[in-house]
Amino acid sequence: MNQQMRQFVASLAAMGLIGLLVGLTTGTAGAWNFAPANSVSGEAFGVSVKASVNAAEVTVGPTPYVVLPPDGGMVSERVLRIAVPNVAASSTLEVVTTGSIGPATATAQSSATVERANLLNGLVTAQLVVAMSSSTADGSTAGSTAEGSTLIGLSINGSAPVDVTPPPNTTIPIPGGAVILNEQYLEGDGVHTRALTVNMIHVMLKDLVTGAITVDIIVASAHSDVNFVPAPKAGNAFMTGGGKLGTGRDIATFGFNAGSRAGGGLHGQLQYNDHAQNLKVHSLSIDSFKLITGTTCVTFSGGARVNNVDGYRFTVNQACDNGEPGVGNDTFDISVSGPGIWYSRRGTLTGGNLQLHPE
Repeated sequence: MNQQMRQFVASLAAMGLIGLLVGLTTGTAGAWNFAPANSVSGEAFGVSVKASVNAAEVTVGPTPYVVLPPDGGMVSERVLRIAVPNVAASSTLEVVTTGSIGPATATAQSSATVERANLLNGLVTAQLVVAMSSSTADGSTAGSTAEGSTLIGLSINGSAPVDVTPPPNTTIPIPGGAVILNEQYLEGDGVHTRALTVNMIHVMLKDLVTGAITVDIIVASAHSDVNFVPAPKAGNAFMTGGGKLGTGRDIATFGFNAGSRAGGGLHGQLQYNDHAQNLKVHSLSIDSFKLITGTTCVTFSGGARVNNVDGYRFTVNQACDNGEPGVGNDTFDISVSGPGIWYSRRGTLTGGNLQLHPE
């Protein structure tokens, strides 16, 4: 447990919230139904709510929700706000999942970001919730990581806000239930298959008399899995990836795929969000792509919407696959221009992974 988390738990203990939790079970995930060999999968959602309110069952979401096709690609979605009275509210929710299969490797990355989360009338709040899950397999080893997942400005039952990445499955009792932070389910054989689900905030409350679960809320969930047996796959150079730049509150999250596959010409998508600068870039096409000679880097560009306004352009000056893991190795460099905006940012990934598939 890191120092920030120790201080956070200590503050909760001082408020009488840490103690013996009786009768609450969170359940366990069933075995993931892996897709056939040489396939990838990813899912992500922002918020899921199941609650009993005034004797009525209320179910919202999961929303927004994306699923990656088994042959890879990219899927993204955004919702500007969500509100379930007295249960859950947030502003921007954004989810991205990307994946690719090449002759030697298969990768999948998913991320979910939720801004200004407020659960159960302020019982649990956070300025920013980020869940990330990345999985990679090369035919002899398969692994997953949650690097890049984080909580910004987290407060539970009035505790002082803290920026923290809790250890996996940190459970904090609250009146009538528990909050599970950085909940993780890891599956697969570690050779050809691996899957990881990350739920950054999971709140469960139970009826004290019947023991029935009355509230089940998940905020920011990301899943990735790979099932890979090396087999040639026809296609040209392309790259897929997703992840995070920066640390603390100065972070940007992104997902993309770009290149040409199976003689289909140029195609690509980009979703980029600099949370500190409030800059949201969305593009569904590219008009240039190049593998930089002598490197494992690509460059590509295209038109884009910035903060829901058309008329802008982006250029990924370099996206570099510098080996595994992606965190601490892969790099991403982007610039955005248009009316009233000239923006650029570059850095080494602090979450996620980039995967190049050359010709």
